[in-house]
Amino acid sequence: MNFQYYNPIKFQFGTEVFEQIPTLCKGHKVMLVYGGGSVKENGVYHRITGLLSKDDIPYVDYGGQTTASYQSILEGIDLVRKEKVDAVIEIGGASAMDTGKAIAFGAVHEHLEEYIEGKRTSDNSHLFNIIIPTYPSTGSEANGVCDIMEYKGGGAELFGAWPDYCLMDPSATISLDRKNTAYSALVCFIQTSAWYIGNHQNDIAKGFAKTVLQVLIESLNKLLEEPKDQRARENIMWASCVNTMGVFRSGVDHFYPWTLYSVGYIPRVAHQVPYREALVIAYPIWLKGISKYHMQDICTLCTEVLGISAALYNEMIVDKGCDRLKMLFKESGVSTTLSSYGACPTKEYILSALSQEDFGEFTQEEMCRMVEECYK
Repeated sequence: MNFQYYNPIKFQFGTEVFEQIPTLCKGHKVMLVYGGGSVKENGVYHRITGLLSKDDIPYVDYGGQTTASYQSILEGIDLVRKEKVDAVIEIGGASAMDTGKAIAFGAVHEHLEEYIEGKRTSDNSHLFNIIIPTYPSTGSEANGVCDIMEYKGGGAELFGAWPDYCLMDPSATISLDRKNTAYSALVCFIQTSAWYIGNHQNDIAKGFAKTVLQVLIESLNKLLEEPKDQRARENIMWASCVNTMGVFRSGVDHFYPWTLYSVGYIPRVAHQVPYREALVIAYPIWLKGISKYHMQDICTLCTEVLGISAALYNEMIVDKGCDRLKMLFKESGVSTTLSSYGACPTKEYILSALSQEDFGEFTQEEMCRMVEECYK
């Protein structure tokens, strides 16, 4: 059980956390990075700008960041330099967070491409950076990773782009509708499950992950009945953070769960399918596929987390676990097929978009079959 743990972010949780923004941003000029119009519709944007204006803290807008594309990051860096901005606040979901983190990093580093491609290592320097999640799910608010799209024809990651503060007010998520509330919990569940099934060394980290998985299912079911349940929203917001802040990573010794992201990656680059939709649809398909190679791990997930009887034979346990997930997806109103996006990409496209390591233990035929299943 050999690992290191590091997380420099200061997390503050509660209904009054936004009140600290004027104190934190005093003496700065701020860029506000956010996605679509939801942050204005739910009042969070106006709460934050009101606090800034009250203390005469200047700010510039950089809205519409619904995809963390490389070009939008470069344009944001240009705007930062033009406006002499020295602080960034990201408000929203994963795309806004990743865009803002990359801008705060790129504004103080030349040759951003070399950091993305791993030719240079981050020194953790960046503009002062505050993250305010209003769509918790991916956990981007709790780590130094930026998932960048449309980079040289594909996707890429930037590492070492840490925020300084994460301010979490669970009431900011109440405006999420039924479907997006479900995506919030389900994406967090799926990501956390990778830490759970891939950890055979650290009983504490695996136990933490199991608790989070169980609480996420309970909280989602509660919110499907009562959308304004405060405790359930608090649980999901905090689960999103602990999912990626590094605690679960300690002791992970199997990395096969990350082949799930290979399945979900293809529709993202081929049809611009949102990350959450691609991941949720791919998950039960991938679970059945990977059970061929890691049956005991998948059975443990199904019995200990999803409540399937351990008395059944293994294949039945996996089938019933996947059926239970699909039923939850249907009740939540999330998509269960990518058929509306058109035809599945060709085998040639899939093979050209993935590197050999992206297949893990899967054969090329198995990977193509799983991607095809997403479109049925």
